[in-house]
Amino acid sequence: MNAGNTTQQARPIVEPFKLPPNFGVDDLREFLDYCTKHGASDVVFQTGDYVWGEISGRQVQMTPRTVKDGEIKAMLSLAFGPELIGVLKAGSDADRPYRFVIERDTFRYRVNITGAQVGDAEDGLSLTMRSIPDTPPPLAWHRLPQEIEENLFQPRGLVLVCGPTGSGKTTLMSSHYANVSETNPDCKILLYEDPIEFLFTNVKNLGPKIRQSQIGRHIPSFARGIRNAMRCKPMLIGIGEARDAETIGALVEAALTGHGAYGTMHTETVAETISRAIQVFPGNEHSAIASKILGSLRLIVVQILVPTLDGKRAAVREYLYFDSKIKAEMSDMPFTQWGAYLRRVVAEKKQDMATGLRDLLERNLIDLKSYRRYAGESNA
Repeated sequence: MNAGNTTQQARPIVEPFKLPPNFGVDDLREFLDYCTKHGASDVVFQTGDYVWGEISGRQVQMTPRTVKDGEIKAMLSLAFGPELIGVLKAGSDADRPYRFVIERDTFRYRVNITGAQVGDAEDGLSLTMRSIPDTPPPLAWHRLPQEIEENLFQPRGLVLVCGPTGSGKTTLMSSHYANVSETNPDCKILLYEDPIEFLFTNVKNLGPKIRQSQIGRHIPSFARGIRNAMRCKPMLIGIGEARDAETIGALVEAALTGHGAYGTMHTETVAETISRAIQVFPGNEHSAIASKILGSLRLIVVQILVPTLDGKRAAVREYLYFDSKIKAEMSDMPFTQWGAYLRRVVAEKKQDMATGLRDLLERNLIDLKSYRRYAGESNA
């Protein structure tokens, strides 16, 4: 194992964009085009601060000057209407979609605007614009381990793709849906998202086009979406996030009734994923829902994106396919013992997060400090 822990990580170098004073919508769009061409996935405007862009997990200064509070308010009024400022002054945050076209290229963003103290500005504003690409990358781009690649397509059963915000869960799922649509003429795919992110306009589907419904616009909730899907006889049902008992319960029922049910969760390990799914239910229901989850489960993938020494990022995954042997062993023990059992199984199979991080360390893609940080190991 590489013993070095002080290696300097490469950082993206970008010439700052000269954003004019009191910039308008056209200037904003030109600037966002510039950010996109340099690979910035999230662009942050804050009162009295430079504009920052996240490139390969690093924060990069995108303007040579700071922006004023009045400039941000004027930009928001022009882009989203003057009533938005009143919403922010009332103490609420706001989520808005933003879309524009430059020379046939479509730019789409998920925008969050929040009042905040930024430095000395007590009544400042913080604006985060997350870029949403139109088309997901090919599935091969993800370089999935064979165990995941062979088992990601499940026409019956539950598949959970997990990880923190910004870890590529939606990108991986969308690549999978596109791949299935392009290779399986009999697959009908229904997705429920908040918001709709990747579009599938350029997918060369062999069967029905992928249907996407936005929560709050086309359907009121993820749980209602799943129930709606089950009346439409799909092969695959995908939801943006499984975070409450109603949604998880509906997803499990969909899997148990002969559908491929896909969802995401913000968890860090395979063991934590099952525990979290059970714990969102009332205590007197834990045993019953644990049995249903075990009966429906096919695959759990947990993914993180780790900054590498060359200035890029690498995906590291913990995963487990729940075959008949694993399910039989789990069914013979109390569900309260599943966590310890699953931690042991993924480690024995070398499918745990620490094994993936160790591989990056041995290939000199990360240093020892990064390995310890992401593996959760002490410096002792």
